Amino acid sequence: MERLFLVESDRTGLRAALVEDRRLRAIEIDRVGRVNRVGSVVSAKVIRTLQGLGTTIELPGNSQMLLNRGRSKNLLEPGETITVQVSRPPRGTKMGMATCAVSLAGRGAVHLPFESGITVSRRLQIDTEKRAGLESLAAGKPGGWIFRRSAGGICADDLATEIATLATEGQALLVAEPHLPGPDAFRRLASDYSEADRILAAGLAAQRSVESWCRDFAPSLTGRVEQAPPGLFDLHDLDSAIADLAESRVALSGGGSLVIELTEALTAIDVNAGAEPNSLAVDLAAAAEIARQLRLRHIGGIVVIDFISLSRPRDRDRLMDALRAAVADDPAQTYIVPMSPLGLVEMTRERRGPGLEFDLS
Repeated sequence: MERLFLVESDRTGLRAALVEDRRLRAIEIDRVGRVNRVGSVVSAKVIRTLQGLGTTIELPGNSQMLLNRGRSKNLLEPGETITVQVSRPPRGTKMGMATCAVSLAGRGAVHLPFESGITVSRRLQIDTEKRAGLESLAAGKPGGWIFRRSAGGICADDLATEIATLATEGQALLVAEPHLPGPDAFRRLASDYSEADRILAAGLAAQRSVESWCRDFAPSLTGRVEQAPPGLFDLHDLDSAIADLAESRVALSGGGSLVIELTEALTAIDVNAGAEPNSLAVDLAAAAEIARQLRLRHIGGIVVIDFISLSRPRDRDRLMDALRAAVADDPAQTYIVPMSPLGLVEMTRERRGPGLEFDLS
């Protein structure tokens, strides 16, 4: 199965996609005129703290957001200046969110410039010797470090380069008024999906983004970069696949379908059988497609799924196992609650990057 990174820039902006076996698996988009602030690190001013609502801060440009203080218990006073990282854009009437827990992500490592210590992800299954080798790469570097699950498949030279890049970015934040732009579309994609067999770049901005990322994070992948002509996404039939993401209905094999509705509070997904008489078959197909759609649409927060009712407990267990397996390789952390008596499945998915719905409008 061939894995491709396709990166294209034109007058509309920068787009980066992961394609596996000719099927779109992940997409990141930066639109001209729509600045992505998610992941950016800036200096913000505390406006007020209201009991039950939290702390409101003001970012450069007079935009206000809610502050997720993480584990910090320090009392914040109005007018105080703090360093924050934007974690969620505004959505509907909901304010955007920023956090004091600044983190800079690479393919295999995450740098926490204002913390300390070295941690290895619980999802990274490695022996003691390999773990010690990873930890030695970050030993003596400033700040805190987390090795992600993907670190086990990245060569030591690339990891060392990545750690040096992240450490430099982190040190640049230790000033009175830090400013670090959010990662561009290709860096967001490449950080979550560590490797590809080929990297095709079309357009000057796309080529510069890919070359810069390879230099700073993955020198071993430089030889896989190929210059492509304009129309790269159209050539691989991705424009129509991206347009489909703006639709609420998703077709399933066998005639079933999903209906995905985003609200400010949660995302509701309804599974319809269509002409398919086998309810379990539809639900199993839906589980795999739901995991894919959550990634493609960048859906985060609470998700409620109304599968087709299954009368036999063993079928319900099989469905839940299939859903857990489908989200197992999701770069965003997920948590699935057992099926309710009403047959609903509730889950949460970590919010990562800007929501795709804003880039498809």
